[in-house]
Amino acid sequence: MTRLWLVRHGESLLNAAARLQGWSDAPLTDRGRAQARERGLSLAAAGVRFDAVQAADGIRHRETARDVLDAMGERMPVIADPRWRELCFGAWEGARGHRFGRLLAEHGEVHAALVALAAVDPAAEHPDAVVERTLAALTEATDAGDEVLVVTSGLTILLLLDALGADLSHLEAGPAHLSVSTLHPSASGSWRVTRAAQPTL
Repeated sequence: MTRLWLVRHGESLLNAAARLQGWSDAPLTDRGRAQARERGLSLAAAGVRFDAVQAADGIRHRETARDVLDAMGERMPVIADPRWRELCFGAWEGARGHRFGRLLAEHGEVHAALVALAAVDPAAEHPDAVVERTLAALTEATDAGDEVLVVTSGLTILLLLDALGADLSHLEAGPAHLSVSTLHPSASGSWRVTRAAQPTL
């Protein structure tokens, strides 16, 4: 049975500048690349071997996947899939992160804040649309092998895990860089979350 490893990308230049990233893109910082290598070493030490690797189509996602694999001593293609992208922030792409912080404080939780943003900016993606596209990608990933790595973004992970009913009470903010979630499909077509945005294996 498939086990899907959902991993957030490493720190990017836009993360380091405290900018909203969304569909905007930037390469990893040196710290981000080190984070990815450390995660690869921890996966290898745990005896994990991937049958397939998928990633959102941003450079930060593909660099993270490649660095994880290199640290594991694995040689396989990284399949880029735009369905694993971060939520699009519309006109707020690249804006200072504190803008979303104020919206979050006003609405009390992430989903409601993102719904409010989409209501005033037609270019901003509705959070339910993110869940819809990632669930479709998730279902297809079950055909890729028994152990599948997917590198994506923080809000995407948060929205998907919440939609799957995961307990996220341990998160004070979004998933940390290179945090790990594991998901298993059931015979009924639903998903069971066995690890939710954990910083360690």
